[in-house]
Amino acid sequence: MSENQQNDRQEDVLPDETVGADGAESAEPVNGSCPEQPADAPTQESAPEVTNPSSEASQTPEANTEPATRYRWTYEEQRAYDNAHAAPADAQKSDGKRRVWVYALIMTAVFALSFGILLAILLAGKQIHTSQGEPQYDSVSRADMTPIEQAKRSVVVIQVTTESGGGTGTGVVLNANGYIATNHHVIDGAKTILVTFLDGTQTEATVVGSSAMDDLAVIRVDAPKVATQLYPATFVQSTNDNYVGQTVYAIGTPGGAEFAFTTTKGIISYVNREVRQYNTDGTMAKKVRTIQTDAKVNPGNSGGPLVDTDGRVVGIVSMKLGDGYEGIGFAIPSDGALEILNAIIRDGNADSVNSSLSFRRPLLGIVGVYVEQGHTYVMNDTLGRIVDCAGTTVEEVRNKIEQSGGTVGATIQANASGVYVTSVNAGKGAEGKLQPGDIVLSVDNVRISSMNALSEALNKRYVGDTVTVRVDRNGSHVTVDVVLSAQTD
Repeated sequence: MSENQQNDRQEDVLPDETVGADGAESAEPVNGSCPEQPADAPTQESAPEVTNPSSEASQTPEANTEPATRYRWTYEEQRAYDNAHAAPADAQKSDGKRRVWVYALIMTAVFALSFGILLAILLAGKQIHTSQGEPQYDSVSRADMTPIEQAKRSVVVIQVTTESGGGTGTGVVLNANGYIATNHHVIDGAKTILVTFLDGTQTEATVVGSSAMDDLAVIRVDAPKVATQLYPATFVQSTNDNYVGQTVYAIGTPGGAEFAFTTTKGIISYVNREVRQYNTDGTMAKKVRTIQTDAKVNPGNSGGPLVDTDGRVVGIVSMKLGDGYEGIGFAIPSDGALEILNAIIRDGNADSVNSSLSFRRPLLGIVGVYVEQGHTYVMNDTLGRIVDCAGTTVEEVRNKIEQSGGTVGATIQANASGVYVTSVNAGKGAEGKLQPGDIVLSVDNVRISSMNALSEALNKRYVGDTVTVRVDRNGSHVTVDVVLSAQTD
């Protein structure tokens, strides 16, 4: 997740079990954060716009008490002992020789041990630490590092400036040509991009392209300038072998550059978690396929890798569950991500790819409003709303609409409860199947009792699926099959 306007933007997502207020199509597009849609307003399927501290170990001073048995003698005590136990002259000579040999062997062992310790210290010194405490691997071979240390060399900090401020995220080196993967939301609207490598080297980057739908992007640095810092990551080509309980590590920049290259450990909690993302007006924008993990991810982790115990990238961290939840993070699976990233490098976008990662909101292709059986309504064409005539007359309602400057539309007599079709969108699945004036009663035998019920019935399906729609048409019940269309931008 990236820090957007101070920190990485945190996506607010709902788990699959949660039903959003996903209305059908709205005749009056809603901008920004909106109150609940009035009951008498037609709704339309409109374009989406998704919005450790460290603790010092306490040190206990060693006890300063004399042990009960003293193992170190003074020179005088040693001399007195030797004199008291003096052997005959010949024996002293023999014993003296033995003592010399024993002493020599002891000194040799001590020297060998000291040399070994010194050599280990010198080898450890090959890791040259920067002022931030991160190791700069100098001449230590790749084989001498742990897989996670190797993976960390492929991670970068991404700092962007935008018109409204700036933010921090994470990236993964794709190849030696300077291409780096990250999330679309990390670089969206960026005016400048600064990349920082593990050894502290910094350089500017430019955007190659991105896919907002898949939340993936590619940036590029000048490879010759940072050739020695470019360590391409190893990606898992297929995530079919991922399993629940598999150990994984998230590497990123949570909380800003001060905590760059933080590594957290966890497991894969769910292999193919489908997450719904919602617009600010409560309608579903899209569904995305993710890897769910309990490895802690926070603002700033966006675009960073989720790696296995071999240091291979299994996913690109993209978001976490908001609203105070912890241990519920999501990553874009590496196999689907590579397909998108390669397309972006090649074409600057992923328009040519039939993504296996994200799925647009499926639509019937109608504009409609929920009506109740036995009620009479008058359409206000100017506002795109219907007015219930309950408690008054049709004429009074028509007069009120005209007096308010509105244009009086059709009078609707609801023969049944359901979603009244006010219009059919050209080029969508409902064209030629549904008609203005139809009242949608059910979808795949699920009764439609509200606008939310229609949306939920459709949200369970995918673009291209065929659904069976039962409608009331002029008092008669008609059943038609409709191929679901995609929500377009």
